[in-house]
Amino acid sequence: FFFFFLLFLVLKGKLSYNNSVNTMSEQKAKEAKRAYSLNVNKALDKEFENTSFRTILGLPPSALQGLAERANKMLEAFHVKTIADLAKWKHAKIAQAIAACSEVEEIGGRADACVMNINKALDKEFETKTFAEMLEAPISALQGLADWTDNVLVPLNVKTVGDLARWKFVIWAQAIETLAAFETDNDEH
Repeated sequence: FFFFFLLFLVLKGKLSYNNSVNTMSEQKAKEAKRAYSLNVNKALDKEFENTSFRTILGLPPSALQGLAERANKMLEAFHVKTIADLAKWKHAKIAQAIAACSEVEEIGGRADACVMNINKALDKEFETKTFAEMLEAPISALQGLADWTDNVLVPLNVKTVGDLARWKFVIWAQAIETLAAFETDNDEH
């Protein structure tokens, strides 16, 4: 009788052990197939909505929702051929920095001894302007952009340095680029 009792306990323990192993396996499977909710669907054309951030960076700017294929040609004039290029676009970053500094600028508050400048970012005629005035300038005020560039982005509603600073397509591209650095493959944590 004692033998059957021990066998019963062992079998019961083994069944319990198997059940906990199965439960753990099921839990690991569920974790591996976590249901993510994040998306950038409103920033991408429908065909790219299921694409990884890293892959999106290699796509042309027209993959962003609201930019037609003709925008690719316009942006190529600025050596911007991919969403990654758009995110890293030097002139857009300068425009954004000017916009950020304009929010903390005290009009008439510059001391005579102050030496700060952004002369390497601007054409000579704009070097002494306030940040707010720089934002109203045409994009050709940014050093390295010729006068002809002022008209290139007008069809995309970018007429001034301020427009470039706030241009949603650059902001989206920058966000995607930033987050791509933190993206893992689906099986990584």
